[in-house]
Amino acid sequence: MNKQQIIEAVIASEEHFVEKLSVTLEEYKNASDLDEEATMDRQEMSQANEAKDMQLRMQLQYDKAKVDLEELRNGVTSETSTVANGSLIETEQSFYYVGVPVHSIEVDGKTLYGISSDSPAYTEVFGKSTGDSITLGENKHKIIALA
Repeated sequence: MNKQQIIEAVIASEEHFVEKLSVTLEEYKNASDLDEEATMDRQEMSQANEAKDMQLRMQLQYDKAKVDLEELRNGVTSETSTVANGSLIETEQSFYYVGVPVHSIEVDGKTLYGISSDSPAYTEVFGKSTGDSITLGENKHKIIALA
């Protein structure tokens, strides 16, 4: 398991996600802009208001994704013997990046998932070592490598 290569793949995936959010956010901004001079009926005003609501929601999601991406970029830590923020866990079936909720991607034939530091799964894995068992959801896993 090459942690640096895996993290670079995760960062590239998250950069792509942030870019898609940026494009969608711009579309909602354009849809919510009201032409002050134009005569609008209720339906057009309603659609503009809905677009504004979606723009605000997308802005929150975009801002959070940018913070998470920056945390990923800065979170590459040296290898440790126990799970902490920035750790990469390998189990028989999957990889888990600890600390940031990332979108799942395929890496070396396994799916990589992110574990947010705000999630119950974080408390399950924090402090564990290679050889320890962890339970995520209804699935029990054995940590076979830790980086």
